[in-house]
Amino acid sequence: MKSKLPLGINQHQFNIMVSNNPLDMIKLIFFLQKIILNPYFGVLLSLLLMIPSLYIILEDITVIRKEYFFLAIGLPIYIKSLNRIFDDILNKD
Repeated sequence: MKSKLPLGINQHQFNIMVSNNPLDMIKLIFFLQKIILNPYFGVLLSLLLMIPSLYIILEDITVIRKEYFFLAIGLPIYIKSLNRIFDDILNKD
């Protein structure tokens, strides 16, 4: 009896994707931690939060919207990430 797999995925690839191997999980966690702690990722994430929020807020600034919350989250992330980037640049000299 053959199980139905998503289109384009063979049985070997499926077994790798759903394996609960601790070594694979550690590699994945390490990779995600490296990405999240990267200051350039922080700048990108904050800009992705701030730019659309500013666009929506500037349509009508008198209305309280959820975009103010996104802006309040994005601005500190942006400043912190830029601070790390500039500190790294200055410490390399």
